[in-house]
Amino acid sequence: MVRNKIFSTSTSSAFRFRGHEILRIEAISDAVFAFSVSLLVAALEVPQTFSELMLIIRGALPFFATVALLFLLWYRQYLFFRYYGLNDLPTILLNLVYMAVILFYVYPLKFLFSLLLAKWSGINLFPKAVENGWVIIRQEDFPQLIAIFSTGYFFIWLLLFLMYHRAHRFAKKLELDHYELQVTLKEKRGALWNAGIGMVSAVLSLLNATRMAGLCFLLIPVLLWINEAIFKKRIRRGGSL
Repeated sequence: MVRNKIFSTSTSSAFRFRGHEILRIEAISDAVFAFSVSLLVAALEVPQTFSELMLIIRGALPFFATVALLFLLWYRQYLFFRYYGLNDLPTILLNLVYMAVILFYVYPLKFLFSLLLAKWSGINLFPKAVENGWVIIRQEDFPQLIAIFSTGYFFIWLLLFLMYHRAHRFAKKLELDHYELQVTLKEKRGALWNAGIGMVSAVLSLLNATRMAGLCFLLIPVLLWINEAIFKKRIRRGGSL
C-alpha cells in the first residue's frame, strides 16, 4: 500500500509491525481525515477579486495549522494500527469515537487558530463579520472557546490512552518485547498526561481563569521531555515497570 511505502522508513525498526495490511477501520479513518480536510477546503471559495485572493492567502496560516494538526492525529492513529494490528470490537469503537471527535472539532480548531492569528498579527481574517458589524467573539465568550478546545483535546488524548491501554493489556498475546512494551507504556503515559492538561485547562476556562488555562499547554514540551527521559532510563536498565 502507498502509505506503507511512504512511512516504512520513518519509524523505529526496533518496533515490529504487527499490522501489515490496511484494515477496513483504517480505510474508514482515512476517509474521515480526508473529509475533514475537504471541509476546510470547501470553505474556501474561488476568489473573484484580487482582494479576495489576498484574504485567502492571509488565512493560509490557520488553514495549514489545522491541516498539520489533523495530519499529526492521523499519523498517531496510523502508528497504533501498524504497531499492534488490533481489530477487536472495543478498539474499533474507540477508533470510531476518535474519528467523530476529530471531525466535529475541525471548524472550532480553524476558528481558534484564525482568532489567535488575527489577534497577534492584526490581520483581518473575518472580513464578512467586520463588514457587517458583527461581534466576532465577546470577551465573556472567550473562556467558553478555550473550554471547547480543551475539552476536545482532552477527549482525543483520552481515547488514545484507552487504545494504548488496550494494547498494553494484550502485551503477552502480541508478544511485545521489552523495548516494545516500554514504547507502549511511553505512549500510554504521554496520552494520559496530555488528557490531564486538557481537563485542567477546561476546568480553569470554566472558572474564567483563561490565562492559566492557556499556560497549561506550555507544559506539553516539559512533559514530553520527562516522558522521553523515563523511557530512555527504563530502556537502559532493562528493568520492569
